[in-house]
Amino acid sequence: LFRKIHPFVEDDIVIRSDQNPHYPADVAKFFPGSLHLTCKGKRGAMTGQGELKKVRHDPIFSLNHTCAKLRADINRLVRRTWCTTKKIDRLTAHLHIYSQYHNQNLA
Repeated sequence: LFRKIHPFVEDDIVIRSDQNPHYPADVAKFFPGSLHLTCKGKRGAMTGQGELKKVRHDPIFSLNHTCAKLRADINRLVRRTWCTTKKIDRLTAHLHIYSQYHNQNLA
């Protein structure tokens, strides 16, 4: 991903992520002039909105929530599934349909 987006990203950007130990090396390799800020990831609760109750501010909550919603609503993104995507253009088309429906009917 970093290799693909590198040409479109400015050199002196700020990159925010959780504290995954693999990220610093990748960020330094592809974006050497960037500032990489990390925040401690929080474990979500299995029921209710436990994550919102336990954590005052999680700067990457909206990203994590969006990815979780995509995995929940689009069957081919579920982590353990028989329904997988073999062609990237089919996944792209499915994401376009989902985003259009979400923006028109759910937002």
